[in-house]
Amino acid sequence: MTSKFSALLSLAIVASSTTIATAGWVPSFTLRKDPANGLPFSAPDAALGSPWVSYLLSIDTTNTGGELMQAFQVTITGALHQRWIDSDADEIFEPTATTVNVTSGLANGDSHLLAQSGSLFGSGPTEDNPGTGSPLTSTVVFHYGVGTQLSGAWARLTATTTANLAYIVVQKGLLPNLNIEILVADPTGKLIAQVPEPTSALLTIFGLAGLAAARPRRKR
Repeated sequence: MTSKFSALLSLAIVASSTTIATAGWVPSFTLRKDPANGLPFSAPDAALGSPWVSYLLSIDTTNTGGELMQAFQVTITGALHQRWIDSDADEIFEPTATTVNVTSGLANGDSHLLAQSGSLFGSGPTEDNPGTGSPLTSTVVFHYGVGTQLSGAWARLTATTTANLAYIVVQKGLLPNLNIEILVADPTGKLIAQVPEPTSALLTIFGLAGLAAARPRRKR
């Protein structure tokens, strides 16, 4: 781990006592899938139909000063369509809270975070899946349901001015009902954005010891 990256991970930032440049920091939502309008979900969730749609959640600083972003904390609460997988036939379904597969990760019927390959997680990723609420039928391999939360905090290996944060599968018209909180830090560990505006939240992911030893996440 580089010294710069070590410094980034060692910082604990109190948002309520930090000046945060939030002007113009508005996350964008790009429609990805809408079966009712000729944009069907991909396998293995191709049967997921209307009213379900999906969006790509991203953030871009190129028009607001071009600040470099390297660490993110994302918390989404609300009705999110989920698919868990039993990938090793042990009769235990594994959560699929993140993916690095750009192709399937932006086209299927599973809600998840989008972290750059090699990113280090200081918290999560976590999600829930009660196994109910989905129009799709679960199998011995796939466990479908509508969960209530998706969250994680991670640091990229390289800084960027634009980042995809999450792929969200919701019922059409219900995107405004989600509660989405985003914290962003630059390569020095300085908290540079919070959406919504900061209250008394803490960004503590950078103070976690041993983050470099975080276990690898499953790819899909």
